[in-house]
Amino acid sequence: MAKITKVRIDDLVAASRSYVEVQLKKADVSKNGLISPTEAKRLAKDLRDNFADSQFKLPAGSVSAKDVAREFVVMMEAWAKATDKNGDGYLSSAEAKKLPKNLRDNFANYLDAQQRTAVTSGALTTRDTTPAGRVDQHLRAFGRSAISYEDAFARALKAVASDQESGLPAFAREFGGPDGQPLEDERKIAAEVERLLKDGSMELVPVGEEIPTGEENKDAWIFSVSTDGQGDHGLWAIIDRKTGEASVTNFN
Repeated sequence: MAKITKVRIDDLVAASRSYVEVQLKKADVSKNGLISPTEAKRLAKDLRDNFADSQFKLPAGSVSAKDVAREFVVMMEAWAKATDKNGDGYLSSAEAKKLPKNLRDNFANYLDAQQRTAVTSGALTTRDTTPAGRVDQHLRAFGRSAISYEDAFARALKAVASDQESGLPAFAREFGGPDGQPLEDERKIAAEVERLLKDGSMELVPVGEEIPTGEENKDAWIFSVSTDGQGDHGLWAIIDRKTGEASVTNFN
C-alpha cells in the first residue's frame, strides 16, 4: 500500500472540527456545557493535552466546551497554514514536525486514520470514505450480489482512472495539473490522475441517494468520487452488481 505522507489542510481542519465536537459531547457527562478536569479524562488521549493547555480555563479548572472546540480548530488551522512552507495547501509529515507539541499527536492520528482508509489497486491508491455501516445498509436493501463491495471498489478505482471521456483523464486535459495548465502529454495525464486519486477519495453513495444521470443503487454499486481536479463537476463510478461492468459518469 502506498504510504500517505501529506494531507489537505482543509480536510484536516474539517476533520478536526468534527472530531473535537464528538469527543466533547461524550466527555460532558454533566451536560452543562463545561468540561471539568475529571470529565477531560474521558477525552481521547490526543485531546487531553489540548484541554490542559487551554487559555480559557475557569478558576475551578473547567473550560467551556465551545471554547475548547474553537481554540483547538483555530490553532490547528492557523498552525497548519503557517507550517505549509511551500504553500501548496497540504501539510506533510516533515512540515508537521514544526507544529506545536500539543498538535503533533492530533496530526499523527489523523494521518494514521487516512492511511487505514487507503485502498490500493495496482498503481492506484485512494481513500475509502464510505461511512461505517453503509455497506451493510446496501446489503440489507438489495441483498448480496455476485460482485462484492471490495471488488466493486477496485473496479471503480480503475474505471475512474482509465475512462478517457468521463473519468479523471478528461478532467486533467480540461483543467490541467496543479498549476492549472491543460495537459496533453499522456504520461503527465496519467501521473496527474494518480495524484488526484491518492489525495482524493471515493465513497459508496447512500441507499436512497439518486445521482443526476439516473443509475440506481439496486442495480449497481455507485461510488461518488471527490478530488481537487474536478472543478464543480460531480463524478461517479457505477459497477453493475451482477456482471461487474464498470462505467463512469459526471454531471455539472
